[in-house]
Amino acid sequence: MAANSVPIPQNTLAIEPIVSADGSTILICRGRITVETSGLFKAEVKRLSSQQKQVLADLSGVNFVDSSGLGTVLATYTSAKAAGCELKLVNVHPQVRDLLNITRLAGVLEG
Repeated sequence: MAANSVPIPQNTLAIEPIVSADGSTILICRGRITVETSGLFKAEVKRLSSQQKQVLADLSGVNFVDSSGLGTVLATYTSAKAAGCELKLVNVHPQVRDLLNITRLAGVLEG
């Protein structure tokens, strides 16, 4: 590695909320949902779940979810549902979809 190059963080997550034409909120997620980053996902969904009937999380830019991240996504889904909001994962990256299929959560979490 060159002395002036900066390593790219491995465990990052960026979330950009956008409002679609029908007024629903879509969270555009990029990076990894891990023990280090899952709190950001949870906080964003929690913030919106009190204001929205449905929140869509676009995971096309998320290529990795660890076991802690998956647990947080599931707990966040349950919390949102209790608040009267439906959390759905959309455009799920193929690697993450494999995880959802293996754990049999695809039918629950995907929109």
